[in-house]
Amino acid sequence: MKPTIAERANLVPGASEPGLGRYRMHHVGIVVPNLERAVSQYAGAFECHETTLPFDDQAQRVRVAFVRVGNDSWLEFIEPVGADSPVTKFLAKTRGGYHHVAFEVADIDAAVQEFEASRAVVVCRPVVGFEGRRVAFLFPNLQPSLLTEFVETRASAAGHAG
Repeated sequence: MKPTIAERANLVPGASEPGLGRYRMHHVGIVVPNLERAVSQYAGAFECHETTLPFDDQAQRVRVAFVRVGNDSWLEFIEPVGADSPVTKFLAKTRGGYHHVAFEVADIDAAVQEFEASRAVVVCRPVVGFEGRRVAFLFPNLQPSLLTEFVETRASAAGHAG
């Protein structure tokens, strides 16, 4: 019988489980009131020399920029665009800060289904996000239950385009 997500969370990878598995850390999302200022400050303070240009994510109604902090790990800075953005209330309540953790997955539909079967609360089913990749948001049935984003791999996104 296949272990549940909660049971797998207690597993320690051994010699029979090489690599990182199906879920690879992609980024940490941080909500900010001023995108350019946050990117400039963090990139400068932590000597990060690669950033993306700010861009609009129309599906989430935000402006976004990424700062590379590892081989393929990023900080995502998120600024709401309008009162109907999913992060506007978060920013008003907290004045900004940590928002979510994101994992890259090859099969986003299967990942969402698997977590949903383990009683995750899905708050956004897969939609097209940055780079044409599909993204989804959920609260896993884990403690602590952090808002988690799944990001489709580039290869999977290319397979869905057209």
